[in-house]
Parts: sequence; C-alpha cells; structure tokens
Amino acid sequence: MASKISKVVQAVSQEQISEVFEIRTEVFVHEQKCLPSEEFDELDAQAVHYLLLENEKPVATGRFRKTDKGIKIERIATRKAYRGNGYASQIIKFLIQESKVVYPLNSYFYLHAQVEVMPLYQQLGFQPYGGTFIEADIVHQAMEAIF
Repeated sequence: MASKISKVVQAVSQEQISEVFEIRTEVFVHEQKCLPSEEFDELDAQAVHYLLLENEKPVATGRFRKTDKGIKIERIATRKAYRGNGYASQIIKFLIQESKVVYPLNSYFYLHAQVEVMPLYQQLGFQPYGGTFIEADIVHQAMEAIF
C-alpha cells in the first residue's frame, strides 16, 4: 500500500484558485445545497486561500482573512472521499500558523462552525460564544480562540 503524503500550499495561481473553488462547489453547493451566490462572495478576493494536497491531488481547502476583530477562518472543506483522514484539522492548524506569520501581532481567531462539526473546532481550541444562527440554511455557531 502506498503511503499518503499530504502538504498544504497557498493557492496563488489561477489553476490553484480554480481547484479551491471546485472543492467548495463540490462540498458546499452540491452536497450541502448552498446557493453559489452565498458560497462565492466578494471576500474571496480579500482572503488568503490554501489547498491541502494528498499525493499532489487537491483534497481540502480553507481560507483566512484579517478583519477588524481578528483572523477569521473560513470555507474549510474536504472532498467526501478523503474525510476522516484529519485533513480538516491539518489545514486549520496550518491556517492559524500561516496567519500568525502574516499578522504576528494578532492572537484572536474566530469562525462560524456548522453545529455538527463544532467538536472538531473544540479539539483545536475554539470555544463557542453567543447563540446559534442560520447561515446558508445551515445552523452555525460562532467560535473563538486565542493563540
């Protein structure tokens, strides 16, 4: 059995950005039935996007962006066939690490978690705050962490 080699890279080329959008379309638009107009927004141009590659094949993605509050982690998505391999955790940890390099004075991180995946974020140090809310017809919970 061949070993799996994974790495995270910043999506900078048009081809890489297309792969980011392809994963998000597969996960959020097709699987979760989000409207493309809700999934793809003007913030894509402001955010820094990343791809997680398994043996050079793009299998997961995420983005971060600096806001007035801190660093917002967003659009974490893993292709269905690759879930359960820890890729979401790997890319989230990478986003935190990279954003601290870009914004070294920032220690506040936050995100909007789908309620069903809150345990993943809690394992990574995020805690819920406020009440739940609906975003793209899915129940979400705001979560935050200081790193």
